[in-house]
Amino acid sequence: MPVYLEQLALSVARCPDLSEIDSVFPDGSTHPCHKIVYSQDAHPGPFQVPEAWAGNLESARIAYLSSNPAISVGNPLAKWASKQHAEKYPTVGWADSDIADFMVNRFNSENGWVKERRHRKVDAASKDGRPMYGSPEPYWGWVEKQTKSLLGPDIAWYDAAVMTEVVHCKSNNEQGVPEAALHCSTRHMDRILAASTASLVVVVGGKAANAFRAAHQQALAGKPKFGKHSLDGLPDASQNIFPLQIGDSTRLVCFIKHPGARGGSAALETQYPEDIERIRNAARGQL
Repeated sequence: MPVYLEQLALSVARCPDLSEIDSVFPDGSTHPCHKIVYSQDAHPGPFQVPEAWAGNLESARIAYLSSNPAISVGNPLAKWASKQHAEKYPTVGWADSDIADFMVNRFNSENGWVKERRHRKVDAASKDGRPMYGSPEPYWGWVEKQTKSLLGPDIAWYDAAVMTEVVHCKSNNEQGVPEAALHCSTRHMDRILAASTASLVVVVGGKAANAFRAAHQQALAGKPKFGKHSLDGLPDASQNIFPLQIGDSTRLVCFIKHPGARGGSAALETQYPEDIERIRNAARGQL
């Protein structure tokens, strides 16, 4: 894998804030990431490292930016065997080379981290002795659908898209995200987006929109309705679709509500019926 991608992925997964919370701040309680980091204490197993991204950062045409990744926890009492086990996800004891492979090559790795939108399960095997995989990941399914609607049905969606977050530490129900969002996005967000080839950035959900606004206050000063919907339930395109310089490239930024939000699973085609060709062209690199 390219060295710069490995280094970028590890700079997120081995975020220095993880050690600063205890060593620099009294009791860690004043650090903005304290709540989300210690939310993992409620779950068994070693600490799951921050997730840099999922998908192909090097070739992606579309970057999806959401709030934070959910923590994976197995339920020993679950009816289905796959739900009894957590995802085989990097923890603090993993070697850097394995963490980097997971983050950079997740969908294409020889280690088989993912199979058809399904996570590999930790320390679990199916009846034939092969690795066990869980149910298809709903958010990945939504990203696949949006990506193919913009770029065509025959693409490998995980190569054409990359998914990342404004907060990289894992938690359930976005616990700790509001407190950590500004700090984490300032440290990591634009570095990841700048390293991406994506010409379209889809900001997914209100929490991601708030963090994106805080990181780009000057550029969004005239867009008070960014991340919001009008009375008709649709976002104002003039406020929610705009070009923005990120890194060395101009990207088209587009907001959409989170697919898990109240009101059902949103689609770019239905949210922006009059602007979908502009969005589609941006995904193709035609800004």
